Amino acid sequence: MIEVDKEFSFPTFVAIVLSMIELFWRAYRLAFSKHMANVYFISVLCSITCSLTFHSLIMISASKTNEMAKETHSTLQCLKGRFPLNLKRTKFKEVCTRKSNLTLWKIYVLDRPLLITSFGTLLTYGFLIGTVGEAC
Repeated sequence: MIEVDKEFSFPTFVAIVLSMIELFWRAYRLAFSKHMANVYFISVLCSITCSLTFHSLIMISASKTNEMAKETHSTLQCLKGRFPLNLKRTKFKEVCTRKSNLTLWKIYVLDRPLLITSFGTLLTYGFLIGTVGEAC
């Protein structure tokens, strides 16, 4: 999992940021557009659905992977005494001492609260820009 994080943490970060930007602007256009044709409405709605699905799939699968890695690590710690001594010295020590998590560009470990926080951030920025847009 360390190699996966090393190779994919930056592309995942870029994908998440770009999907959040796209999701924000599409939802902003949908919410604050005065006159919208039905075809444009459906295309914006489909784009929002695709961005939301893409964003959620990455975040949920990575957070579940991190949760399972933590659970596996704690299970191995509980079973420490049941392994033969020669295995404890070699492989078990190597596996148990490494901490591996999937991160966003080594900045933040992907977990469930990040998914909720990202949607809260989009909502907050939507309110802020919507308020500024109406005032002008």
